Amino acid sequence: MLSRTCEPPADDPKLEAKVYREMDHGDVNRRFVTDLFRSGPVGPRVIDLGCGPALIPILLCEHAEQITCDDVESDDHSELVVMGVDNCAEMLELARFEIEFAGRLRQIQLQRIDLSDDESLDAELADTVICNTVLHHLDDPAAALRLAIRALQPAGRLFIRDLVRPETETEVERLVALHGGAVEENASGVSPSQLLRQSFYASLTLAEIRGLVSDLGIDADCVNMTSDRHWTLDCRRPERS
Repeated sequence: MLSRTCEPPADDPKLEAKVYREMDHGDVNRRFVTDLFRSGPVGPRVIDLGCGPALIPILLCEHAEQITCDDVESDDHSELVVMGVDNCAEMLELARFEIEFAGRLRQIQLQRIDLSDDESLDAELADTVICNTVLHHLDDPAAALRLAIRALQPAGRLFIRDLVRPETETEVERLVALHGGAVEENASGVSPSQLLRQSFYASLTLAEIRGLVSDLGIDADCVNMTSDRHWTLDCRRPERS
């Protein structure tokens, strides 16, 4: 079993943000949003922890509008509002451009916060808190989980998806070859495949994330494998945390 190895600090955060934005996350992001809406109520107030370039908040708003247009009997999602939070100034700079380009300035707001500070958001802000492939970037994922629970309204919904750490180096390399995209590196040695490799080593195992959520009063069975490389937590805010 591989031990967890936290990701090294970025030598050039702006460059890494650019490389991340250029990676093809389209299918993964669309599946995240589709699964979120299919499996339970969403919003109207949503917080995206670790929003990065705000691609998921934009997809959320687009998907919510489509649902409302397609089904007149569905709940009205047209007034969905999203707060995207991140600790990387370079990512938030990209996010502001993406939101403006998508015409979503009215629906999506941004805030810079430290996800390792479990009191960096006010309590009971949102009906839904989401987080997509962010916990593995953090030295202390439990702090972000506590923050997510704190930010939820009573009985609010928590929907988190992240990578699972493979058991062997061979399995890491197989998944990197399958999902890592282009292997070209720039002068700083940053490539999509290397970022993905680091992410796998920094991720939690299924047993580890189930242990963390159990400590917070969440049923461990709420965490399940949902792809060849992702686990998903879908639950209501626990009564105790």
